[in-house]
Amino acid sequence: MNKEIMRLYLIASSGSFKNPLGDLETAFKSGVTCFQLREKGSDIKTGEDLKDFAMEIKSLCRQYEVTFIINDDVKLAEEIEADGIHIGQDDMEPDMLPDYFNDKIIGLSVGSVKELEASSLDRVSYLGIGPVFSTLSKDDAGDAIGTNGLKQVVNRTKLPTAAIGGITEQNYKSCLENNADGICVISAITQSDNIEQTVTALLQ
Repeated sequence: MNKEIMRLYLIASSGSFKNPLGDLETAFKSGVTCFQLREKGSDIKTGEDLKDFAMEIKSLCRQYEVTFIINDDVKLAEEIEADGIHIGQDDMEPDMLPDYFNDKIIGLSVGSVKELEASSLDRVSYLGIGPVFSTLSKDDAGDAIGTNGLKQVVNRTKLPTAAIGGITEQNYKSCLENNADGICVISAITQSDNIEQTVTALLQ
């Protein structure tokens, strides 16, 4: 897998933006390299509504050459033929994923060297490492590991890596300086008053 895909990885749900498809197009056009649809929490889409929404996102991703990942929904990822899936430590083991994902991207969340060493990585394409900084975007994110914790995990793997958790325009460079291949952001972009400007800044 090309590690450049990790450079600016946006995670969002259908409810993250006031104008989801328009705002996502702005983000993609501005330089986001990977997008993960994480449809969790309150007021979310389900069933055919979710599938239709995901297909619209897929079309945008193809238009702007953005890699499209589905969070922890095997059925949806297969149905819409997404580029891959992302799973957490409490989700399905990577080895248990259907054969469909053999030639797809499989991402795994890791929060420490201990978790890394306990994980089966044979089918894993990249790691999402964190939370690096404290975050309010995920209720189950856990304690912040800091850039030191990030560097410890990065230095023990050859897989592409993306730092996640509380990443902003002010602190993202410290993640890259500690050897992460890229950054995952949620609120930095979804709550931005100027998405194009924010994306551009995060790519500097």
